[in-house]
Amino acid sequence: MIKIILGSLVLASSIFAVDLQTSGVEVKFKNSKDEQKTVVIKREKKEECKDVAFDPKVVYGGEHQVSDSVSANCKRAFVTYMGKISPIKYSDKVETFGEVEVLDFIEKSKTDKNMLLVDSRTENWFYHETIPTAVNIPYIYTKKSQYPDEFEEYMEILGVTKVDGKYNFANAKTVLMFCNGAWCGQSPESMKELIAIGYPEEKLKWYRGGMQSWLSLGLTTVKP
Repeated sequence: MIKIILGSLVLASSIFAVDLQTSGVEVKFKNSKDEQKTVVIKREKKEECKDVAFDPKVVYGGEHQVSDSVSANCKRAFVTYMGKISPIKYSDKVETFGEVEVLDFIEKSKTDKNMLLVDSRTENWFYHETIPTAVNIPYIYTKKSQYPDEFEEYMEILGVTKVDGKYNFANAKTVLMFCNGAWCGQSPESMKELIAIGYPEEKLKWYRGGMQSWLSLGLTTVKP
């Protein structure tokens, strides 16, 4: 049985109070030779890989392989070192989807125009490759204070109208959002901004695995 050593961390407190991804969780275990071992589980970041550009032209070469311009020691950097791993649930009201649920959503959306698959990544990622039927609403344009014109344009796409200067969500679409992977913060950021203006959380769905999981399972992509 593996025993987790948490030190001074109070178990009853929120797990998000301490960044266990970087500080780590120390565990003890016995290997196949019955030897007692100790290891710290954490995200291991190589200093030399921290500056690998977060851009599809650098990350991807042919056939979804990392570009030759990336150091051999950093070939997995865009997966293992980028971003911060998200919890499995965004909130109690936002449902997390897996690939089967995404496929079901796409199937239903063919006849239900109130269902919308949204790629929350910036345009360079979207135009490199995306999930079929996805509409691009870059997360940066959900920031009303920074991009007011683009914000209003995308609100119309989401079925949100304005009545007497206030947003009306009566016809807001059920939106399934995704980005690059469990470590990508673009779709969570979009949801945060939408919820802040009153978008109903129960109408937001989240494909946490994003493009990384989609590609790892060999599912079809398109180049818009």
